[in-house]
Amino acid sequence: MALFDFHTHTTISDGAADPLTMARRCRDNGYAAYVCSDHVDEATVHDRVPQIVAACAEVARSLPLAAIPAVEITRVAPGAVARVAVQARRLGAQLVVVHGETLGDRPQPGLNLAAARCPDVDILGHPGLISEEAAAAARETGVHLEITAAPAHAQTNGHVVRIALAEGARLLLDSDAHQPDALLTGPRAEQLLLGSGLRPEQVAAIRAGAGLAVLARRGILVPEVTPAGS
Repeated sequence: MALFDFHTHTTISDGAADPLTMARRCRDNGYAAYVCSDHVDEATVHDRVPQIVAACAEVARSLPLAAIPAVEITRVAPGAVARVAVQARRLGAQLVVVHGETLGDRPQPGLNLAAARCPDVDILGHPGLISEEAAAAARETGVHLEITAAPAHAQTNGHVVRIALAEGARLLLDSDAHQPDALLTGPRAEQLLLGSGLRPEQVAAIRAGAGLAVLARRGILVPEVTPAGS
């Protein structure tokens, strides 16, 4: 089964490897596409998004792998999330992740809810102790809530799953990888999803459908993976 992972970082922001190196490991691990989602904020969005777009174009020229430019909006006030998301899209980002209210990382009250309500956001990354209200808002807008492989943020995966299932919000798994060794493999993805409290049939559904749902919402086609007409 092909892997989707919408949350990875490179030397464009705080990652340890350049985009092409990360993309090569994605290819080797069986990823369906490479998504470069480096950190941006109000001060860096105009410089970094063009770099991300150019890096993805180079990956697509160099490897037999689709490359999708994205961003992770990080340390932005709740009231600025929508504005930065619009700017990122205008500059060429096809997907938008927002750094959620993860524990131990200066969470900003109201950030989860602002991101969940924003139609230009695709994924609420590691949302910590997300509220029922924010999960319900994500359900209405189609924002996916992230189960994360990042050890620093994964302590609330079980809570995120419980709230998402109760409120009918969509879930996916991302690596939040800052180096090649942190990228997902199929067995690791299975372990992380089961460890978050999901049943095997729920794990299978997320692995089969969550990534395609994110892409379909934005009309992004990945050759040989995205079903015709989706």
